[in-house]
Amino acid sequence: MENAQLTLNDIISVKNLIEAASARGAFKAHELKSVGELYEKIAGFIEASTAHVQEQQTAQAQGETNA
Repeated sequence: MENAQLTLNDIISVKNLIEAASARGAFKAHELKSVGELYEKIAGFIEASTAHVQEQQTAQAQGETNA
């Protein structure tokens, strides 16, 4: 088995998949709480990760400007 990797884009795809499935009524009523909790965790992770990447890019750009 290859070294499995999960990227930020993969996680964004999972979030989009949950949104599409929810919009199409794919979840039963008793599943909604756990699906919603997972969705919130994924959305929070994406938000934090995106902010971290942007901070790194800004720091790198500033470092290149000062060099």
